[in-house]
Amino acid sequence: MRRTHEQRFNFDTATAKTHLDGERKRRPLSVPLVRATNFQAASSRELGDAFRSRDEHVYPRFAGPNTSAAAAKLAYLEGAEAALVFSSGMAAITTSLLTVLRPGDHVVAQRRVFAQTYTFLDQWARSYGIDTTFVETTNLDAVARAIRPETALIYIETPSNPTLEIVDIEAIAEIARSREARLFVDSTFAPPYLQRPLALGATLSLHSGSKYLSGHSDVLAGVVAGPEELIDRIRETQILLGGILDPQAAWLLLRGIKTLGLRVRKQCDNAYEIAQWLETQPQIDAVHYPWLESSPYRALADRQMRGGGGVVSFVIPGGLDGARAYVDALELIPIATSLGGVETVIEIPAELDFGPEELGQAGCAPNADPGLVRLAVGIEDSHDLLADLEQALERLGRRRQQAGVPRGGGGAVSKAMTAESSVGRFRHWLHSQSTGYLRNVPQLRFPLYPPPPPC
Repeated sequence: MRRTHEQRFNFDTATAKTHLDGERKRRPLSVPLVRATNFQAASSRELGDAFRSRDEHVYPRFAGPNTSAAAAKLAYLEGAEAALVFSSGMAAITTSLLTVLRPGDHVVAQRRVFAQTYTFLDQWARSYGIDTTFVETTNLDAVARAIRPETALIYIETPSNPTLEIVDIEAIAEIARSREARLFVDSTFAPPYLQRPLALGATLSLHSGSKYLSGHSDVLAGVVAGPEELIDRIRETQILLGGILDPQAAWLLLRGIKTLGLRVRKQCDNAYEIAQWLETQPQIDAVHYPWLESSPYRALADRQMRGGGGVVSFVIPGGLDGARAYVDALELIPIATSLGGVETVIEIPAELDFGPEELGQAGCAPNADPGLVRLAVGIEDSHDLLADLEQALERLGRRRQQAGVPRGGGGAVSKAMTAESSVGRFRHWLHSQSTGYLRNVPQLRFPLYPPPPPC
């Protein structure tokens, strides 16, 4: 669970290798699955010592061989002293919040944050005497003004779901330090290959392990990584509340992590190409992707990330009805929630987490245009994805023409291309304009950034 050696390997090596200690001995090259829920001790004293130290060979609510191995790998990748894995992303988030917050505390939280995190802070935490001020965390002055003497925590999510805002982790970490508050960062949309919040000054990095980390839509998991002292405290809360990851899920999480860098690179490549194509389409009202030159977050994303991630969101004219018509017209891309898997999926956030039924009108308003569509891009061939997106857009255009609705106004790239551009013409134009996407980092070594300051 804890880091015991220096981080000295490139990312893909660190993920692919089960053993990084350099020892030559007979052992499995994949962590064995251990489903046992009870372990024999040599003596009563040994069992007592193991119980008090939360040894992984006592009882799996304390720790287990597979969960400990997964936590150790993730701590290594995050550049953290320690990490924990949980039964879900929300178990990781709520357990961590309940560990550090007490009645009378105040939280400054990002307005555009994951729906269930918003609900927990806005409803459950308030019922326990913990107040939260939701602010636009892209406005650093607004963050500083919201802090009170009793502020214990700043909570952000970057990139944000579903509008992909990028928040300046380093700048907000400085604000938090100056006010003696912690900074928690939900980095689910940017796994460690793309972003390492702890190296930018965050206290804790949190993930839904169900997304990019596992990567195959077959694991429900959560992750937190940070300083050993805080992780030990969170672990005690986890033991009490019981949000423990099943050994099989931990084993699958480790398997998924082995290809994390490979998958994320392909997802970023595909997402960037799709985002650029969407900008050429007059039928699209807006495209959100932080690596686009037209994005207001491009410079910041370049500074704190290695790529724009695998999610693209865009606005279909006609509100929810228009978005439904478009999504329903897709043939290859399935309609499904979640993200980060090898298969591309699409959803309408207003139908799910970000509708008024989930957040109420106050919480829903800043988060999602009813016509917003979220595309979680996988590793398929981009030709096939673009062809499906194009045919659905053509069907939507014919429907709007029949209804007598004028076509919408397109994005920045459309000035260089005709409104009737095909996917083939776009790809020809794209290849003439670009020589590559992911930032070239030769001989990438850990740590990627200076070590984080003490908590």
